[in-house]
Amino acid sequence: MNRLASVGIIIILLLWVTTASAGTLGFHLGIGTSVASFGELNESIKPFNRILTDLNNDPLIDGTAPLLNNLSSGFAFQGGQQFWFNDRVAIGGKLEFFRASTATAGTFTLDGVDSEINIALDCFSVGIILGGRYMFLDAGIRLFADLGVGYYFSGFTRAITFQIPEGHLLAGAPPAEGKGRYTGSAFGFEGGLTISLPLTDWFAVGSSVFYRSLTFDELTNTEEGVALDLDGDGQDESVDLSGITVQFTFTIKIDLSL
Repeated sequence: MNRLASVGIIIILLLWVTTASAGTLGFHLGIGTSVASFGELNESIKPFNRILTDLNNDPLIDGTAPLLNNLSSGFAFQGGQQFWFNDRVAIGGKLEFFRASTATAGTFTLDGVDSEINIALDCFSVGIILGGRYMFLDAGIRLFADLGVGYYFSGFTRAITFQIPEGHLLAGAPPAEGKGRYTGSAFGFEGGLTISLPLTDWFAVGSSVFYRSLTFDELTNTEEGVALDLDGDGQDESVDLSGITVQFTFTIKIDLSL
């Protein structure tokens, strides 16, 4: 997280330098949803669901627990500023946030004894991105192409209670119970398109869609010094947050030459 803060300070200083010359300064905000791959993490959810399916289908056991949904989509937010050198070309920096989660809970009863299932998985990322924008269409509605490179910090938390009814035979080992928080950082890239409708000379609304390429080779529990291994198979999972983000955008522009 300290590295992320350092990158942010550098970007802010660069933007302050550029704003020392005349031009237009833009501030933008985006709110929407993002869909990410979560490749290996979603593969690690499958053993949980196989056991839950087995328990749900056992005629000797009362109770059910819904299967875990894959980690996929979640809330996405971005905010930043851009310095326009002319009517078409700008550079800038922004802060991005993305979060996705999945959970399930239930109780199984065998011979009058209750066994609790409670699983909660949560993943987020925060990124600081430096990039450029080019306006290639201005016909009342404006179209922009965006490209950027960023430094991202991610956190993953797990809270698992997985009690197997005594006497029920499993085909494999039960999932590891307990709580943990894992963190890591990585560089990523993104590119996309933004459509904007100016309502005044200084205010515009629009929408954006962009693709993010971002993979964390591993996330580590700093207290225990171990990498994330959700399914307990002895293989550390990478966290693939590559995916598409769609947002509504709001932009304010300030003419610095005034």
